Amino acid sequence: MATKDYLTVEELNYYINHIFSEEELLHNVPVVGEVSGCSVVGGHCYFVLKDQKAQIRVVFYNCLPQMAPKNGDQVLVRGSVDYYSKGGQINVKAYQITPFGQGILYEQLEKLRLKLEQEGIFREDHKKDIPIRPKRVAVITSVQGAAVQDFLTTCLRKNSVTDISVIDVRVQGENCVSDVVTALINADEYGYDVIIVARGGGSFEDLYSFNDERIVRTIYNMHTPVISAIGHETDYTLCDYVADYRAITPTAAAEKIAFDINIMKNEILDLAETIGNATNDKLENIKYRIEKAAFEIKNKANYLLKSQYEKILSYAKLMNIYLNHQFDRKSGEFAAITTRLDDNSPIKLLKKGYFRIVKNGKDIYDTKQIKEKEEISVIGEKEKITAIVTKKERI
Repeated sequence: MATKDYLTVEELNYYINHIFSEEELLHNVPVVGEVSGCSVVGGHCYFVLKDQKAQIRVVFYNCLPQMAPKNGDQVLVRGSVDYYSKGGQINVKAYQITPFGQGILYEQLEKLRLKLEQEGIFREDHKKDIPIRPKRVAVITSVQGAAVQDFLTTCLRKNSVTDISVIDVRVQGENCVSDVVTALINADEYGYDVIIVARGGGSFEDLYSFNDERIVRTIYNMHTPVISAIGHETDYTLCDYVADYRAITPTAAAEKIAFDINIMKNEILDLAETIGNATNDKLENIKYRIEKAAFEIKNKANYLLKSQYEKILSYAKLMNIYLNHQFDRKSGEFAAITTRLDDNSPIKLLKKGYFRIVKNGKDIYDTKQIKEKEEISVIGEKEKITAIVTKKERI
């Protein structure tokens, strides 16, 4: 088989692409130039970056229209150099585009700050209170940085009961903004007591990602309290303005949320003593009130008993007088009735010579009740006569 002494276009382009991919210096290149032919298509920004002697194509994926640079702007593009094999073109895949020169960056930052401030993003009444003793804490930072070590050392010096989760993100450069936004959203849904966005010190450019509008708006919409601990005391980012609390350093953030377990124990003991004293005072007060109430009830009961006893005696006297009066009145009536009965007594009449006539055990008051030949009894005072009626005559 004959040896091939040529390359196809595909093979050549593949070889060139392999060289580009192996060259580490081309993975993160800062390049300055003027923007030309800028357009945003399908959410991606395309333009040519040029100077007086050369130009190169740039693509910035997932770019909002308002974030795209303007034609004629002098910008600093950070990205990786990519060789597009099919088209045989060299492009810079940008992950960050900033105005070139710190003065321009400050001007752009101030415009964004004023815009967000006018929207009310930084309002104090929107900020949430930071828990005094949070149990579950999320720290969004790079696990490779010194900030996380300082934070954990400070927390562990005070107690070992706080549950701290470290969420690893890139804190500058490509994908920093997307990493932080994703971490914030996930941590907010997980239900932490407080979330800390932390980063150690650095240059203005190093910290610039934390001025990104996407991070600011994400923090504003959080349900969980957020502490911003970016850089040093003199470093300010828009995260500091929107966060619920700004710590001047990551260590200061740890001092804010980590509670001293010994102080807490002493506070609990003091509180227990206070509760005990308050309980004793309350019991003594209740005891005094009960004894006072019992004494008052006893006095009132004695007064009522005495009052009722006097009423009963009064009623008894009145009843006695009434009964004596009734007895005297009834005695007089009884005597009158007795006299009347005595006056009308059949025995008394019998003594006067009258007789009772009885027929079949019944008294006869009219002669019509007697027929001839009937047996009757004639009763006197001392004797009874049984007789047969032989004759009836009218008188």
